[in-house]
Amino acid sequence: MNEPVARVAIVGRDAAAWLSALALQRSFGKAGVQVELIELPSALRPQDAYITLPTQQAFHRLLGLDETRLLRAASGLYSLGHRFSNWSGADAPFLHAYDTHGISLNYVDFLQYWLKARANGLKVPLEDFSLGAAAAKQGRFVIFNDSTQAFSKATYGYNLAAIPYLRTLGQAALGGGIRHTVADLRSVEHQDGRIRSVTLADGREVVADLYLDASGAEAALIRHLEPAGNFESWRRWLPCDRLAVASAPPLDPVPAFNQVSAFRAGWLGIYPLLGRTVLMAAYANTEISPQNIAPTIMALSGLRIQGDTILSPIEPGSRRQHWIGNCVAIGDTAASLDPLDAVQLHLLHTGLSYLVSMFPVDRHHMPEASVFNRKMESHCIGVRDYQAAHFKLNRRFGEPLWDESRVQEAPPTLARKLRLFSARGIVALE
Repeated sequence: MNEPVARVAIVGRDAAAWLSALALQRSFGKAGVQVELIELPSALRPQDAYITLPTQQAFHRLLGLDETRLLRAASGLYSLGHRFSNWSGADAPFLHAYDTHGISLNYVDFLQYWLKARANGLKVPLEDFSLGAAAAKQGRFVIFNDSTQAFSKATYGYNLAAIPYLRTLGQAALGGGIRHTVADLRSVEHQDGRIRSVTLADGREVVADLYLDASGAEAALIRHLEPAGNFESWRRWLPCDRLAVASAPPLDPVPAFNQVSAFRAGWLGIYPLLGRTVLMAAYANTEISPQNIAPTIMALSGLRIQGDTILSPIEPGSRRQHWIGNCVAIGDTAASLDPLDAVQLHLLHTGLSYLVSMFPVDRHHMPEASVFNRKMESHCIGVRDYQAAHFKLNRRFGEPLWDESRVQEAPPTLARKLRLFSARGIVALE
């Protein structure tokens, strides 16, 4: 007879910890599962922001968060997509809107018609056939009716100031009955590939049936269980190893999309918020010195930095096993990506969705782990390949970082997708 999971302990910090606690409490609290959050010291700075994909809308609804109140509290703004400039040399910028392009005709995807037309001299970019892209360029939303729904699925992501967003999540979680302790860890007791308990700095012992590690690069729990070599670095395909974040005055008028510009050492993102603009640069430390990054950001953006520029390391990569024994690594504990493409909370959302759907039915035996690990590995690789394609397909010549990225052998999964697209003009969705 199965013995159900009765207690879940989450050890971590910031959005990963609070979103995990809120998601599990909303999903299983009424079934009697007790969720306790052990909150480690925050790593957030006033300059930080979360840039999200449209899927965050559904996640917020699942968590019972009101969108209007959340945006107001977090100085948030909508984003209809990302415009990329300087990635293709002298070619014009291109817009990745959160929308489809055209409509299928006779069961043939619109892209095939556009490719054939381009081969015959068409000079109109693909984005001009996207209602979402047209709206983004004009700072407007798509109003859906019977005529637009046939050829558009335009939607939006969010730009959210990190600390106020976290405060809003905390209020919602505590109001839902989550047990919460702010503490450092003293020790982790584990045996036979499972965590038995964690001891806090004040000596209190916390025992649970299932543990979530949301501690980020520290990997406070999962590192005690994983075998050697469980973490795979993706640096050769995602070459940026430093992140700089700063604040600038608000933009006027406020654009409806985020701007991502490549430069010789990496890329610079411009993300508008209410009251300020977030400047985020990912770069290779071999290409630019820490002293030069702030002046470079100001020169590229045309905006004056207010306050300090915060520098931190990034290490793109993933754990091969995210769920080991009774411990699940979640968010950037499980996998760390380049912040390009608004993926900061995406893998966290994906991991929590899979965990809720495969929540263990027995506290002693958790066969769900193998399925969870396969799904997360496949998903992480898919997102990695999408990001790596930005670097692999760049057309910036004569610059070491970009030349090396272009000639670097692509991951086998990405290489297959590129070969297929080159041959048939289709993308294999996995």
